[in-house]
Amino acid sequence: MVDYFGRRTENLESIEYKAFINENLKKVNLYLNSVLWACILVGPAIAGGIKLGIFDSVQYITCITISLVMFVMSVVHYEILRRRPESILPSIIALVAIELLLMRMELSYINIHITWFFVPILSIMLCNRKVYLATLAFNYIIMDIAVWLVSPHYASVNTNYNTATSYFFNTISGYTIEMIVISIVGYALTKINESYFKDLIEKNLERSQQIDKINAQMDILNSMVGIYEYANLIDFNKMTEMSLLDNNYEIHKLDLLSQTHTRMNNMLLSKVAPDQHDMFYKFTDIRTVQQRLTNKKVIYNEFIGVEMGWFRAQYISVEADKEGVPYIVVYTIQNIDTEKRREEHLIRISITDELTRLYNRRSFEDSIAKYNTEPLEDNFVIACMDVNRLKFANDTKGHAAGDELIVGAANCLFEAVGNRGTVYRTGGDEFTAILFTEHIETVVGRIREIESKWKGEYMDSLSISVGYAAHKDYPDADLKELEKIADAVMYEDKTRYYKENGFERRRYN
Repeated sequence: MVDYFGRRTENLESIEYKAFINENLKKVNLYLNSVLWACILVGPAIAGGIKLGIFDSVQYITCITISLVMFVMSVVHYEILRRRPESILPSIIALVAIELLLMRMELSYINIHITWFFVPILSIMLCNRKVYLATLAFNYIIMDIAVWLVSPHYASVNTNYNTATSYFFNTISGYTIEMIVISIVGYALTKINESYFKDLIEKNLERSQQIDKINAQMDILNSMVGIYEYANLIDFNKMTEMSLLDNNYEIHKLDLLSQTHTRMNNMLLSKVAPDQHDMFYKFTDIRTVQQRLTNKKVIYNEFIGVEMGWFRAQYISVEADKEGVPYIVVYTIQNIDTEKRREEHLIRISITDELTRLYNRRSFEDSIAKYNTEPLEDNFVIACMDVNRLKFANDTKGHAAGDELIVGAANCLFEAVGNRGTVYRTGGDEFTAILFTEHIETVVGRIREIESKWKGEYMDSLSISVGYAAHKDYPDADLKELEKIADAVMYEDKTRYYKENGFERRRYN
């Protein structure tokens, strides 16, 4: 099984369980250290028994020895624990120390009986079956040795036993039966504990992975929300909607039988330009969102808002079933007015001339391509224009003067053509216009009128050669032929201008 982050779950469980065992070892070691310190009190307790005549076979020196040895063991255990808190070594030392304490008490003829099984029970806390079994075996060996050594004493004071051997076997038989019972119960407990903790860790791991997944999704959503004007979380399983920008996270019910739009869209409708209401309402129809978003990550459309300008509405699939039908969807509104204006600006500069702000040759060719696909109207006219003596201005007064003439010509042509058509700058000093007019002569007259009044900073006069070809005059000519005719007429006009004014065209065009 693979988790949300693509890691093998078995490995994670093993790592988590090992971490739990290490943490448990630290706690058990601390507890065992406390037990060792408490065992120091065994000496004073036995001394009290001697005082009361309970332990008549024990001497006070034994009490002092027990407390002193347990004190030393407690200090040693603490130092090892401080250096290796997650090691099994401190646990083994503590268990052995308690076993030796019990053996010493047995050898002092203090009847401990059931206390022998205290050590194996303590080892269950380590959640380690091997340690538990080893503790059982060591406990049984120590117990056998202790009972064997005290058998002569108890056989001599107890008339029920003829020999030390009979006492030993009688006593150890009872201990063995108890040990078998304890071992079976303890082994079952360690196995149950191990299984329980592993299962608990697995469930905790699954829950942690689920939380990590939800947190990761929420982080994504929160980062997304920051760039949107509005953001709505739609849950089609629970049939609810919730604004992600509302700190109250108020949840509202959806009813597809009676409801066609979310609360947010009903509110947004008033912010959409009136002529786009129908298109906006169709796109945001909540009843068709799942169908339109099936096997897709995003669907979107762009609209114009009354206040925000251009905005993008989009539905983003967050969770989907096996068939790709989304059931958790984020609906967002993003202001893209700046982006749209930048896009329009880029489009505008790609089709306009930087110097004159007229449409450029690329735009002219696009227009020509469009007109080539449809019949020309009767009032269709194409005109070619060229600035006279531009080279003279550039050579004698610099390119600033030449640019001044080009801009002056562009303004003149733009004003003269007006709403009758479109003017394009198609070369350095070349202009072309596409017009729809029955009176092209009026337009040419207007050009002459405007250029006669023009006066620049560097140049005193402006002259433009003009040639045109009307579709009504050449009904059989196609667009390319009309352009050639207009260009030829323009050159005739240019020749006439240079001849009438006595300018040499070979030197200055």
